[in-house]
Amino acid sequence: MGTRYKPDTGKLNSLDDVDLALKEIGLAEKELEAIDAKLNAEIAKLKEKAVKDGEEKRKLITEKVAKIQAYAEYNKGDLFKENKSVELNFGKFGYRKSSKISVKKTTLELLKKLLESHVRELEAEKSEERKNLLTVLITKIQGCIRIKEEPNKEALALMDDGFLKSVGATRKITDDFFCEAATEDVNKDLLEKTAS
Repeated sequence: MGTRYKPDTGKLNSLDDVDLALKEIGLAEKELEAIDAKLNAEIAKLKEKAVKDGEEKRKLITEKVAKIQAYAEYNKGDLFKENKSVELNFGKFGYRKSSKISVKKTTLELLKKLLESHVRELEAEKSEERKNLLTVLITKIQGCIRIKEEPNKEALALMDDGFLKSVGATRKITDDFFCEAATEDVNKDLLEKTAS
């Protein structure tokens, strides 16, 4: 049988050696905390500077979007007869269909009652096929109630209008304004202007 060797990893020979190693670990952790704190302070300063430096640009964007939206509203009949958006050299603007779910104060209680009714129906049901359908329906209705016990508008948005009406909710469809800059074309234009 061969000789066994213990790996030499700079072994510690006493409790004093262990205590010294713990001290070195503590010092290293303290230095790491200082390094991280310095980094976080620098990041906070950079973020603050970026917010300040970008303030005028954000204001300009907000003002330009408001002006484009006002122009679009004023000329809506002419601009959007056939299309919901207008594409130009440096971007596009227009309207997108957007639906929002509005609920009444009674919606949560109506959802709970509907859920209880289906659970009772499931418990009394004999047909496996009907039980499966009820289980799916119960799961969908449960998804419409948040743990905070408020109607879940995202889940309600997946339900049909008849169901929404039965629980005192309605679907509102609006045209939400948008505008998107074509940054690639803007950059290309800038390059062309600086080259000439």
